[in-house]
Amino acid sequence: MLHRFRSLVRHPLPATQVAGLQLGLLSVLCLAISLAALPSQTNSARLTQAPVSAPRAMVLTPAATSGEDQASQDDLIRLQDLSPDAARLWNASNPISDLPNPPARPFRLEAEGVLDEARATDCLTAAIYYEAAFESVDGQRAVAQVVLNRMRHPAFPKTVCGVVFQGSERTTGCQFTFTCDGSLARKPAEEGWMRARKIAEAALHGYVMKKVGNATHYHAEYVAPYWSPSLVKVRVIGAHIFYRWTGGAGLPPAFGGRYAGGEAKGMQLAVLDDLAKNQGKLNLTPVSETAAIDPAAVEPVAAPVAEAAPAVAADAVELVTPAKAAPAPEALTKSEELDWAGRPKAKGPPRLAMPSGGMSF
Repeated sequence: MLHRFRSLVRHPLPATQVAGLQLGLLSVLCLAISLAALPSQTNSARLTQAPVSAPRAMVLTPAATSGEDQASQDDLIRLQDLSPDAARLWNASNPISDLPNPPARPFRLEAEGVLDEARATDCLTAAIYYEAAFESVDGQRAVAQVVLNRMRHPAFPKTVCGVVFQGSERTTGCQFTFTCDGSLARKPAEEGWMRARKIAEAALHGYVMKKVGNATHYHAEYVAPYWSPSLVKVRVIGAHIFYRWTGGAGLPPAFGGRYAGGEAKGMQLAVLDDLAKNQGKLNLTPVSETAAIDPAAVEPVAAPVAEAAPAVAADAVELVTPAKAAPAPEALTKSEELDWAGRPKAKGPPRLAMPSGGMSF
């Protein structure tokens, strides 16, 4: 070892090797300083245990009622508890999605008959009128498009009336509020009803409201439903905000359901429901409880005897002949003087029908 040291002294290292040794010593020194600057384990534990204030958040589910869960959710706000003004702010803070929003396919009603077509038109007209009577034409068309989109989606009934009145038998569960909140007891205005009916007829015969695409949900801007953050926000039209399902459930291939027809099937009438709940109103006796009838106790009823018609002398019958009905041949109206309904034609100067837009003389 001493011999090697003497050789290094007699023969010094090149400058490049000396610089490399200096850099190595400097790196070791920096590493030692960094290790000395790290906090101790006690200080690290204190940092991780420092209290952190939880921010207030919007949640979708009701607050828990159990003791521990209730304490953990004291600072949470439910969307359905927001005031109208707060709901407007919440809705405005959620931007419209920039995802593709392809339009729905045209729908053309193929009803089983005239009555079925009339029922489908009435149900869609009612949805448009009671849900969007004061909305613009686009707003009403958007509501009609949502009804037809639902009918084609596998999650909903396959008739127009079935979609509109889904859940109406329950006070809390109707899909369209007007079907269970008593709005149907309010007589619609004739002008507004006819306006909604024209939009319904157009939607049932191929008109597509492209702005809402395949939207299946909507709500008013002054409410914040719990389900709104879980869907894709596609459009705001008037006072309504429209949404579609996320993923493939909200794209055109998912809307392949076929119209089933039979609009009256499955619909419950309130009058019949009330009668069914109170059998006393019907005053009917089931057949199984009817007492057996003893044929011997039934008195026979004699059949009424038909009275003979009075005889009429042959010479008393007067025959009506063409000669007696019209003694003068000129009294009979000729066939060319009758119109298509058998009525005498109106007499007057001849009228010439001019082609489209012309005048008649």
